Amino acid sequence: MKKIRRKRQQALFSRLGRHLEICFDSFRPRRIRTRSARYAAALGESLGLIDRPKVCSWCRRRQRLQRHHWDYQEPLNVTFLCPDCHAIADGMVMAQAIA
Repeated sequence: MKKIRRKRQQALFSRLGRHLEICFDSFRPRRIRTRSARYAAALGESLGLIDRPKVCSWCRRRQRLQRHHWDYQEPLNVTFLCPDCHAIADGMVMAQAIA
C-alpha cells in the first residue's frame, strides 16, 4: 500500500475513533451523539467494517438502501433497509420510545 493511501486510511480510522467516543459520551446532547453515530456508520462502511447488501434486509427489494440504527449507542450496528421498510422501522422505534 502506498504511503499516501496508508496515511489517509489511518486518518479515517482516527476520525472513526473520535466519532465513536462522541457517541458514547452521555454528557453531550442527543442530536450530536446521533449525528456522530450516523457519520461513524458511513466511515465504517467506507473503511470496509460494514458490508452493504444489494437488497433490503426485510423485503429483499433492490432499491436505494438506507442505514437504520436501532440504537445509537451501537453506531456500527446498522440494518440496511429500503425507504418503505425504513419508515416502518422508525415507527417501531418511536412506539418503543413512547411505551
